Formats: sequence, structure tokens, C-alpha cells
Amino acid sequence: MEHSNLLFVINPHAGGKNKFEITTEIKQCCTGRSLFPHVYETTGNNDKDEILKLMDQLKPEAIIAVGGDGTVNLVGNLLLNSETALGIIPAGSANGLAKDLNIPINFEEALDIVQNFHTKKIDTLKINGKNCFHLSDLGFNARVVHRFAESSFRGKISYFWYALKEFFSYKFFAYKISSPELRKKGKAFMMVLSNANKFGTNITINPIGVINDGYFEISIIKPFPKIFAPVILFRLISNTISKSKYFKILRLKKATISNSWKEFFHIDGEPVAERTKKLEVEILPKSLKVILPKSSG
Repeated sequence: MEHSNLLFVINPHAGGKNKFEITTEIKQCCTGRSLFPHVYETTGNNDKDEILKLMDQLKPEAIIAVGGDGTVNLVGNLLLNSETALGIIPAGSANGLAKDLNIPINFEEALDIVQNFHTKKIDTLKINGKNCFHLSDLGFNARVVHRFAESSFRGKISYFWYALKEFFSYKFFAYKISSPELRKKGKAFMMVLSNANKFGTNITINPIGVINDGYFEISIIKPFPKIFAPVILFRLISNTISKSKYFKILRLKKATISNSWKEFFHIDGEPVAERTKKLEVEILPKSLKVILPKSSG
């Protein structure tokens, strides 16, 4: 079945490419595929309202986010609990949700998936009233994300540079978790909230996550001696972090997370400026319709 009524939302600065490169590549790839894309390039000003206007005019079958996790979050917020599908063409620095959905980085291969139009409804998270489509975290990585966002440099090398700088000064934060199922307290080097498995770096942080099982997971890396950092990193890369005594995971539907230190956190790679002592987290089952490879379910 051909699905030609598509709206492409393009982040013109995604992945270090310029506006002309991304838009041209999309149009060239669509040629000969019975795809006649409507294209909107984000500006950072009133993007939500402009996309809503186009949705009202075009009545698209799907909106295709061309960018990183921030672009996916922008589009996903507009499609939550609707029958209009979200498609993803990864073009950002991390592309976390795309990787968890097994969507290839190659433009043409990702466009093949859009054209095949195999859809599935996945769970999403709501954190203090904000929607999260991949993951959010507090602590070490969130601090790195904040430093990275403030920088004029992009790319993995820049990210790992900030991670290295932060690692030697960062220690931990204290937390309390309350839910209908349990109450926990302790100290964390970092805490990740997700219903997916991996960071955009392909490092597995939630080995038991399933995107449509009605649960989310809280993955906690406990404070550890700095000399053990290579072991922790190896376990993350090799998907054996669950075997570490410095790791624990909780599977929940709803939770309140308290941290009196107002630790940094982000949602889908976008830093949240307002630091707070309390996070209210809940799963929204099968709330987002996405286009994904048939092999993903």
C-alpha cells in the first residue's frame, strides 16, 4: 500500500548537516518511491504551532521526524494518543529511540521503513507533566547532557570529553522512591527512567525494557570506587550490567522520586532547566503509534 501523504519535520542542524543537505537528500530519496513529501524545517520559534497548522491543512497519514531525539520528542508530543503515525529518519547525534526500534541510520534504508508503513503502538512516559519517548536520567549522565547542551561543539568526541571532565568531580545523589508496589531509598551515581533498552551510544542501561509491556524501569548505578569505572563501562557495553553489585533495576507503572539535592535531569536528551526535589513518573501504555521495521514486531 502506498502512503504518499507524509509530513517531514526536519531539524536543519541535525547531526552537523546543514538545511540544504538534509532537505535535498530527503527529496532525492523520495523521488521514484510514490512519496511526495511536504517538508517543514524547524526554526526553534513556534515550531509546535506551525506543525499543528500543517497537520490541520494536510491531514497527513504520518509525520516523519528527521533529526535526533529532540526532534522525535517535538513530533511525538503532537501525535500522542492519535492515529497519525510517527516515523523516524535518524539524523541526530544520538538517535536513541531510533536505535531501540532498530531503525537504520542510513537515509534510504530508513525511508524504506517509512514506505513499508508497518506500525505499532508503544508505551511512553510522563515525567512531571512532560512526555518522554525514549529515556530520562538524573545524576552523572544528566550533568554531562547539560554541559554538552551549553557547548558550541557537537558530536561524540565532544560528549565524551565532557563525560571525562565530569567523572572526576562527580560523586552521587541521595534518593527516595515511592510507588504502590515498593519504597526504596539509597544513593545513586546515576538513575535512568526508561521503557527502552539503550542510550543513543548503544550502551544498554535497561536490559529488561520492553517498549509496549505497560511498565517502565528505573535503572540505578550505585556509587562505586572510581578505579572500578572501566569494569562498569565494560559491563554496560557488553550488556552485563545486571551482574554488577553496583546496579539495580526496578520495574514499575508509577512512582515518585525524591532527591533533596535537586539533581540535574533531562528528557530525551533535552536538559530540563527547572531543577526539582520531586519527579512524578508514570507509564502511558500504547500511547504512540510508530512506523518501525517488521522485524521489530
